[in-house]
Amino acid sequence: MSTPNTEEVFSGIFRSNTWGSTESVSGAGSELKNTAQLIRELPHLLRSLRIGTMLDAPCGDFNWMQHVDLEGIDYLGADIVETIVARNEQLHARPGRRFTKLDLLADALPRVDLILCRDCLFHFSHADVFRALHAFAASGSTWLLTTTFTYRALPRNGDIATGGWTALNLELPPFSFPPPRRLLIEGNVTEAIVYTTAQGQYQFPQNDRCLGLWLLEDVHETLARIGR
Repeated sequence: MSTPNTEEVFSGIFRSNTWGSTESVSGAGSELKNTAQLIRELPHLLRSLRIGTMLDAPCGDFNWMQHVDLEGIDYLGADIVETIVARNEQLHARPGRRFTKLDLLADALPRVDLILCRDCLFHFSHADVFRALHAFAASGSTWLLTTTFTYRALPRNGDIATGGWTALNLELPPFSFPPPRRLLIEGNVTEAIVYTTAQGQYQFPQNDRCLGLWLLEDVHETLARIGR
């Protein structure tokens, strides 16, 4: 069963195109100009880890992932928004590529070699981030590849209402992950974070936006160590 409030939040975002991209209802972070480096580099990472099965959750509208070389990988794209899943299934499904409706905060996740959770956790409250992390660890999967912002001197890890946005550095409290085994630097070219200070507002490019790779065994140990 999905969590109705969470499903309503993200379904509303997709229906109204809240994130304002003319290319992807998943937002500017899923536009091809902001994912060009991932499209090029992700296949190399997957091959080096010998990934055979992969869960992409949330998969959004599959705008950029359709351009990634996933040859030899059993790909499952999952999203909480039913209309997006149905459209992906109609347009993009083929042997070795499937889509399903899934709620990270309520549903059991399949066991796979790698879970990709890009541009998701930074839309969650801290409580929901931890729910998702526990779901990842409980799946018995091997690797987690997820968004993290590596800078430490700028504001990070604000607690928000689910559906909002905040930059997360998973190595900082309250998450306190160990250093990632690898980092894929995204190179986002259009989005910036707006900070408000006593001197006014300023924009800072998302130069530190990355995908970090962690063993889920390490994530499980971290959750136990910090008591969350």
